[in-house]
Amino acid sequence: RNTIAISLAVVLLSMLLLISHRLAVSQVVGFMAMENGLFFAAVVSTHGMPMIVELGIAFDVLIAAVLFGVFFFHISENLDTLDVDQMNRLSEIDQ
Repeated sequence: RNTIAISLAVVLLSMLLLISHRLAVSQVVGFMAMENGLFFAAVVSTHGMPMIVELGIAFDVLIAAVLFGVFFFHISENLDTLDVDQMNRLSEIDQ
């Protein structure tokens, strides 16, 4: 009985996090927490893995892929490459 209340509390707290913070990282954390609360509520209420939960998981993977794409695009735009060897050459100690 308490598990539905806990999942509802997670969803409401994540909505508060989405509304109150302006940084993109905290909004992504709030969105992922909301997805996890909904996932928990669906698993507890149906005693299994319904199709909507599987679609939610697929949506989470899609959002993660989009976020990685955005991060890689900004890194390659700012540094002109994604090659890690160029970052390894940077050091504060003269050799």
